[in-house]
Amino acid sequence: MTPLPRNFKIILDRLENFSQAEKIPLEVLGKISADEETLPILKLELNPQSTAQKKVLISGGIHGDEPAGVETICEFLENKLYSPFLKDWRITLLPCLNPSGYQRDTRNNYEDKDLNRLFKLDSSCTEVESAQKVLESPFDLTLELHEDCDSDGYYIFQKENLQSTPPLGRKILNAIESIMPINRSSEIEEIPAEDGLIMRLKEPDEMPWWPMALYSYHIGCQRSFTLETTPKLSMNVRVEAHLKAIEIALSQY
Repeated sequence: MTPLPRNFKIILDRLENFSQAEKIPLEVLGKISADEETLPILKLELNPQSTAQKKVLISGGIHGDEPAGVETICEFLENKLYSPFLKDWRITLLPCLNPSGYQRDTRNNYEDKDLNRLFKLDSSCTEVESAQKVLESPFDLTLELHEDCDSDGYYIFQKENLQSTPPLGRKILNAIESIMPINRSSEIEEIPAEDGLIMRLKEPDEMPWWPMALYSYHIGCQRSFTLETTPKLSMNVRVEAHLKAIEIALSQY
């Protein structure tokens, strides 16, 4: 067997070590068989019994060639960066939704499916079904951690039922600007953008396919953010930018 670019077991070990040290259960939502091994789809819930009124879902690794989101969630946990927010938030994390793609360094999963295009259809993908199960109880906020190899800077897709001035996405970008450049193209992914913020997105019934963010919005999430860093900078910078985005989103929601 040809050696794989990355080893998901390293991520699994980090998550299990955190789970054991902090006595926070690491739940297996489903399993896939790929690369001659069984790979789990994992979930962690921080203070699920809390009386906190707000719920956030933070996810990474739905595209396997975007490792910064996976690393961000690991560091968010290991450095206990969630601690300041436990009073106000119930925090759910999906650290790596596409473990086979993560190991192979491919966007798609082991069946060559782009998981982030399958949320409108009845899917037989364990990865998508696992995420949909978690989303059955709508969240106030979802933060999906992505990377865009064609971008020279950070940008955000923002879909929301709530309005604020300035938009929450703008507050996030303002904070990130000291960490990495912002993508200031007037169009990103053929969609009008304003200094890194994309808000003029189609409604769910206008789209032939749904990414996870649009699915969560469709079933009742108040704010769904897709956070895009650039892989052209170091992993440390990319993770720092994503961690700052999480911090601002949770503190200024």
